[in-house]
Amino acid sequence: MINVLQITDCHLVVEDGLLIGVDTQASLEAVLRQATAGRTPDAVIASGDLAHDPLPAVYERFLATVRQYTDAPLVCTPGNHDVLAAMSALPQNDLRIGSWAIVSLDSHEDESTPANVTADDRSRVQQSLDATDAEHILLTAHHPFVAVGAPWLDRDRIQNAEELVKLLTGRSRSGANALTIGRVRAIVFGHAHQEVSGRCANLPVYGAPSTCFQFKPHSQTFAIDDYGDGRYPGFRWIELQADGAVTTQVGRAKDFLIEPLLKR
Repeated sequence: MINVLQITDCHLVVEDGLLIGVDTQASLEAVLRQATAGRTPDAVIASGDLAHDPLPAVYERFLATVRQYTDAPLVCTPGNHDVLAAMSALPQNDLRIGSWAIVSLDSHEDESTPANVTADDRSRVQQSLDATDAEHILLTAHHPFVAVGAPWLDRDRIQNAEELVKLLTGRSRSGANALTIGRVRAIVFGHAHQEVSGRCANLPVYGAPSTCFQFKPHSQTFAIDDYGDGRYPGFRWIELQADGAVTTQVGRAKDFLIEPLLKR
């Protein structure tokens, strides 16, 4: 079994800064401390919006923070708050581990919130899928592949996601590389700032809670969750089995209560 830790939507700001009253650096540290307290990751996925202030120094601090808790291979996928050129210090290559490959789809566009999966993005990820000889593939992106039930969030998800998944898994391509078909076992993403579980083109898809504040589920407009587990930063463990099965659990850093300061 391969243990993969997913962290997402860290929204780190300049040193000693706060975001809506939240110390996002401290909340990231609380998440990593909790997640690694009794479990060692074989790989870490950081699925976007790693910085809110997308500066090289902020990304360097993100990497240094992760490395305080684990030296596991790291796959970083850009989110809509990230700037790709500034992320050069972060490992962004796909990862092969055991019988599995973790392949990243870039759904972001610098300085733009909605998902934007271009023809070049599709081509790059398709080449990665076709090139790997891994038996099983976990696909990661930043934007959701399914609606989460919050209109203000759902308008920015990956559009035509089912068609995209069918294309990437070979099910809508004539003459597709036979190795690609059926090897993608699950998709993980961020952006939603909440736990998400669903299916897209019959593949399981999972969204992880943010390492800082969470968005209120099913909210019509922007709202921060202030109830139950939604008051705590979170993470997701993904267990990749040798036979291609995927199991997953969400955890929370219950020692770090989020108390945002929002403008009235």
